[in-house]
Amino acid sequence: MEALRRPALPEDAVRYRLLAAAAAGPGGEALLRRCAELALVRFAPLLAACVWQRQPLRLRYGPGRGEIPAHLGGTTVFGDNVEDEWFIVYVLREITREFPGLAARIDDNDGEFLLIEAADFLPKWLNPETSENRQKIHDTLSLLMVLAPLWE
Repeated sequence: MEALRRPALPEDAVRYRLLAAAAAGPGGEALLRRCAELALVRFAPLLAACVWQRQPLRLRYGPGRGEIPAHLGGTTVFGDNVEDEWFIVYVLREITREFPGLAARIDDNDGEFLLIEAADFLPKWLNPETSENRQKIHDTLSLLMVLAPLWE
């Protein structure tokens, strides 16, 4: 799990990744790059209409390293406008709707902030020590990854 820990983010930045199981095989890089191209074309009108506080959403190919698989991702500094952070969540959700083979992960300096926002509705066993890398957005749903059977 230590290999999946990410360096700290500035207080006003959000980090996002789009992952695809199909990208693990041959042609994975081409698949991810094509998904990025199609997503940016598909959502260009929405992204162009947004007035970004500091930086826009940017999707770039990230090669796999260690336990981190190849992915599309980026970091956006949103400054004082937390609405940019939530807009990125919305865009990632819509990308996973448009491309069902992709799942998104997003965090900021607080960690997986979608879990923080949903804290009142999460299972009792989930806490900051057990929540690392468990939240994903897939096909517009926010998913909680369970690593072991619930009855153990």
